[in-house]
Amino acid sequence: MSNLLDRPKVVLYVCASLDGRITFGPNSTMFDAFRLPELYQMLCTNEEWESFSKAVFSIYKPDMFLEGSNMVIAENETLRELPKFDENVNNLFEDFLPADILNHKNRKTWTAIVDGRGRFRNGYTGVTDDPETYMVHLTTETVPPEYLAFLRSKNIPYIIEGQNKVNLPKVLQKVKTKLNVDTIVTSSGGRLSGALIRSSLLDEVNLLVSPIVIGGNLTPKLFTSPELNWPSTMPNRLTLLEIKNMKNDKIWLRYKVNY
Repeated sequence: MSNLLDRPKVVLYVCASLDGRITFGPNSTMFDAFRLPELYQMLCTNEEWESFSKAVFSIYKPDMFLEGSNMVIAENETLRELPKFDENVNNLFEDFLPADILNHKNRKTWTAIVDGRGRFRNGYTGVTDDPETYMVHLTTETVPPEYLAFLRSKNIPYIIEGQNKVNLPKVLQKVKTKLNVDTIVTSSGGRLSGALIRSSLLDEVNLLVSPIVIGGNLTPKLFTSPELNWPSTMPNRLTLLEIKNMKNDKIWLRYKVNY
């Protein structure tokens, strides 16, 4: 089990269908909810999501909001081209945590993205949506140097751990020690939640169950992780903490993850 003294507490909160789907098809992002509002509000209305999120935040009081890159950029999306970086790349592959961002008096939280391949390239800082937060990228030693140079040019912090994919246990240790984060919440089901729970890094699950069935073999589901390899890989067991009946036949299930 990953020691909570060495890392932040990590909490998942997500709306899912009765069959565990978190969206309506493959290569979906969070922006599809704006593109197809009538469809996505069958899963969770804006009012329901805002109420659910507010209640979760009041319980856990997070200092970081964490998302996976697939939440914001589809796997089949064409990446933004960046200027080629021909200078010395050595200093790029070090954690970039500008003091003016770390110590800014208005910043109270962090918004983080796990982006091991350097795909999220729009320069978003989070401040336009919430002046009390700031973006930080969690990435790897194998991303293109152009990506890191771009982040530096926009004064966007990043932390590097791992090759090809982010080393989640080590990067969360850095998040605690370097960013003073004690509690993380994430609404990224699918690959990120699957990686977190398989790495013994997910502590609690808040699931708003919607009474619809979506189906689909390729449609993202609540947890996406490698197949069980019995007996070396065991199913994750959870303990029910709370259950609430919500509006529109929805149920809020709150679980503790056992390790």
